[in-house]
Amino acid sequence: MSNAYDVITARLLDLLAQGQIPWRRPWKALKAVGSLRPRNINGNLYRGANWFLLGMLPFQHPIYLTYRQALALGGHVRKGEQGFLVLFWKLLEVTEENASDPEDIGRKIPFARTFTVFNVDQCDGLSLVLPEVPVAPISFDPITEAEVIWETTPQRPELRYGGDRACYVPAMDLLKMPPRGSFENAEGFYETLFHEMGHATGHISRLNRKEISNGAYFGSQDYSLEELVAELTAAFLCAEAGIDQIVIMNQAAYLQGWLEKLRKEPSAFITAAARAQKAADFILGRKTDEQHSKEAA
Repeated sequence: MSNAYDVITARLLDLLAQGQIPWRRPWKALKAVGSLRPRNINGNLYRGANWFLLGMLPFQHPIYLTYRQALALGGHVRKGEQGFLVLFWKLLEVTEENASDPEDIGRKIPFARTFTVFNVDQCDGLSLVLPEVPVAPISFDPITEAEVIWETTPQRPELRYGGDRACYVPAMDLLKMPPRGSFENAEGFYETLFHEMGHATGHISRLNRKEISNGAYFGSQDYSLEELVAELTAAFLCAEAGIDQIVIMNQAAYLQGWLEKLRKEPSAFITAAARAQKAADFILGRKTDEQHSKEAA
């Protein structure tokens, strides 16, 4: 049982390390309602850790099935698609052969194991009618200055909309964002986008920060520092776009939690701010002081 817990915990930490921070979400979670809650192919809702883990994934249809179930439905999982671990509980009856105490014989004890599922959007040819995905009822009014920052960013990563998650995936050099209309306001959308863009500047093809290129794990000093870099980058870009002070105050409150982790390293904030300035300059296409010095030499 402990092995199953270890695997699920490792999966959770991996998702968090990719940038998913559950307490920071300025958009409305569509998956929390009715037909959009994670479920298996038989319609049973996932619960506990499975609900949390699968609910973090960016698929339009939160319906999952095993490899064999896909074949049984006349389809198949596309080559190269990655499956997701879920926790399965089974009641095992204690027999004479495996009983450590005679009084336990006949009792049923819970046993945990993991197995792999795939989302229906990772499959082709399924004989299955999928439910329509509801459209967020919130209008979106773009902020021109913020749009210009995104549109003129050099070496932009790919940006995909959909699902209920905002993150940067270094291995794919990919930004994932919920639909624009799901955000409670345009400021929240751009603040989130700028945060993920901050992470993207650390890619090996851009500024090559070790925390991104080497994959810092959640809770580590490197991960905390990288989160500071991304959020300070967002603060710089929000200021550049003229986004109101409420957003900046939200960022300050968010940063406070990460600074608690870094109190033992007084230079962390200065280091993060310098990296964030370099990241913002990269996004804005501005030469850094370092570049100016090299050219002067």
